[in-house]
Amino acid sequence: MALPRPLVSLGIPVYNGEPFLRPALDALLAQTHEPLEVIISDNASTDRTQEICLDYAARDPRIKYHRNTTNIGVVANFRRVFALSSGAYFMWAAVDDWKPATALAHCLEALRRDERAVAAHGIVLVQTPGGREAVAYPNDIGITDSRAAARVRAFITGRPHNAILYGLYRREALQRVVLGHCLGQDYLLCLQMCLLGPFAYIPHPIIRYSERKAVASSSPMYTEVPLTLRNLIQAGKVHRRKCWTVLLMGCYYLATVGHVRWSERWPAIVAHAVTFSQLYRRQLVKEVVFQLCQPVVWTAMVSWRLARRWAMT
Repeated sequence: MALPRPLVSLGIPVYNGEPFLRPALDALLAQTHEPLEVIISDNASTDRTQEICLDYAARDPRIKYHRNTTNIGVVANFRRVFALSSGAYFMWAAVDDWKPATALAHCLEALRRDERAVAAHGIVLVQTPGGREAVAYPNDIGITDSRAAARVRAFITGRPHNAILYGLYRREALQRVVLGHCLGQDYLLCLQMCLLGPFAYIPHPIIRYSERKAVASSSPMYTEVPLTLRNLIQAGKVHRRKCWTVLLMGCYYLATVGHVRWSERWPAIVAHAVTFSQLYRRQLVKEVVFQLCQPVVWTAMVSWRLARRWAMT
């Protein structure tokens, strides 16, 4: 006797997604797996997003539309769309991306075939602005080992594309990890999942990811900038603290994820701290320099503004 097919939830956190919403919803509704629910959390959009969503919800009962009264931020909206879902399996979907019709079915098949796996992911097709064809990132990084430390090392050194976040998760595993507000939350969420169990891999595309930059990149951190006076003054918070944030918060999250034996937890924390520090040592050193210069830059800018105001008076 065949087992009943489980309910799968697809969550779309959206803000002003009018230009992309219809093709994204059409792709999700065309998934070959059933039963399916599509949860939309509208972050107080000011364009025709609400009108489009209500039109789709009226025509297809699988769509459940929710609207926030105020904009709660990107990460909080990602958390909210998961909280509103009810499926045994969950997958995020970005409004400006597109999922192949069989993506969900392939991921679910991989998870049901491997009971140890906490998530499933596959090939990412990256579409750059103006690019004719999407660039394929296999993302086959070997996070299938039975040891948590080995999975963490493979995840860090494999340099997966950030779209690994849009894989399929077991609900009970995803509920145990933290999606916070600091820099690198997509990376940190996947890092925590590596502690909980292996990832199943499928040799099929799971998403066509819309890259904002002209050149696609698989780096989960950022492009380095030289230590010039201009950069010391103008560099944003990403170049000043992202690597250190991911390093320290990664250790904290790995130490606080519940229901994991310390014999698994400690080696994973050490593996993260050592492997990440080795791989991103240049960025970590530069971020120290940027941070040390921040008070000097701030003092100089305030002094310059006060001097100009004094001269004008």
